[in-house]
Amino acid sequence: MSGDAGGQAGDWTGGYVGGIDYIRAFYRDWTPALLSFALTLKGWRTPDALHDGRFTLAELGCGHGLTSAVLAGATPQARFEAMDFNPGHIAGARRLAGDGGLGNARFLDDSFADHAGRDGPPLDAVALHGVWSWVSADNRAILVDLLRRRLVPGGVVFVSYNALPGTLAHMPLRRLLVDRCAADHGPLPDRIERAVAHAARLAATGGGWFARTDGVVERIESLRGKSANYIAHEYLNRDWTAFHHADVAREMAAAKLDFAGAAVPMEQLDDLTLSDAARALVAEETDPTQAETLRDLLTNRSFRRDLFIKGGERLSAAERRRRLRATRFALLVPADDLPDSASTPVGTLRFARALHEPLGAALEREPQSLGALLALPALAAQGEEALLRALILLTSLGLAAPLPEQDDPQGAQAHADRFNAAVLARHRDVDGPSHLAAPLLGSGVAVSRIEALFLLAAREGVDPAAFAWSCLSEDGVVLARDGARIDGDAESVAELRRRHAAFTARRLPVLTRLGVR
Repeated sequence: MSGDAGGQAGDWTGGYVGGIDYIRAFYRDWTPALLSFALTLKGWRTPDALHDGRFTLAELGCGHGLTSAVLAGATPQARFEAMDFNPGHIAGARRLAGDGGLGNARFLDDSFADHAGRDGPPLDAVALHGVWSWVSADNRAILVDLLRRRLVPGGVVFVSYNALPGTLAHMPLRRLLVDRCAADHGPLPDRIERAVAHAARLAATGGGWFARTDGVVERIESLRGKSANYIAHEYLNRDWTAFHHADVAREMAAAKLDFAGAAVPMEQLDDLTLSDAARALVAEETDPTQAETLRDLLTNRSFRRDLFIKGGERLSAAERRRRLRATRFALLVPADDLPDSASTPVGTLRFARALHEPLGAALEREPQSLGALLALPALAAQGEEALLRALILLTSLGLAAPLPEQDDPQGAQAHADRFNAAVLARHRDVDGPSHLAAPLLGSGVAVSRIEALFLLAAREGVDPAAFAWSCLSEDGVVLARDGARIDGDAESVAELRRRHAAFTARRLPVLTRLGVR
């Protein structure tokens, strides 16, 4: 591969894409409260540190570090260690951490080999997102050795990767993009745009592989809406490997790690992914690792988010039930925004109104534990298993979230307020970080730039609509309503006033309940 599309042999990128930043994104999948919930569902005892908020978590290959920064802003008693080989990513993360007062987070400009050579504290949890499939076998071996040495007994690892057999369909497309970008000249974003357009022209012929492989044409069309940053880091690295689950489990076993379950709670429910006949076949498999690989074959899965645990202890059925009943949940949307259904691999799942309406109303009043919800007559009538299943679904869909324990909520609020002030200030001049720290969740909450400007205006005591428009208009932003462009300052401010009224009535109460302000 030539130029900056995949790195030169011996250069500092080690075959990873250089010359173009990774996307700036927050990933909630390894929020400690979510990790604990997913592990408890599968009957594992989680480290005490994940419950009391005094854990140490490492994000290896952190990109711009937004996830670690937001989690650090939401959980002041925890410690975060985030590294990435791209110095531009780390420079921005350090500046945000400094402005936001994150004394509990370190952002390191390291390769995996450099980082493995550092001394560091024992780790309660490790996140490997967007890493495993995109680095070399040598780097994976370095990561496994680091996990073996530094992860505490009972510690948990989150790892995401391209999975087989579902990724097989993407491999020819990836090769097409790699070769086209390597043969082309000019800035990488331009080469990527031309390579995607070339793939679309080939697909339009309607023949061969394009016609015989489900989903390829749709995937190419979806790439037209993706940023060059995403496409470069997803497809153009020198190392790009898809794995059977059993192969990942075998590599993790060298660090004394056992597969603990799917990180997304909903993916632990076989009836949402497998037909009755397929579940019966999986039930015949006595080897858990082979059963998991069989699930992938039966669902044609292309991406996995797995949890592995080091020397994990099993909970008794009674203890698992007590822990689940003690888990508190918060609603992340207005109750009347809860959907009537969700799409699953086996079809559309309809939500029972008799269960979800009283559940949404109860959580909208205040966060509550599963046990407290079961004390409500309307929910008790539905049964404990049905209620737990509803919470699993809402949590997995990002509509609700399990909550961590807090022993100093006022201190956590003050810490989050300082971090959020730094995030909001960035939205004054540019489209800043997409998430704010929510101390009640120990995690982050998404906000648009306009919502961020409304929150910033409230902090500064100025007119929210006029302030937001002054910032947006300086950047050349043009507003629209119902697909029609809005022209003129007066009309734009009027539109923002309408949006602020809707924000105050619906979105702001949710943010306030979560500690975002």
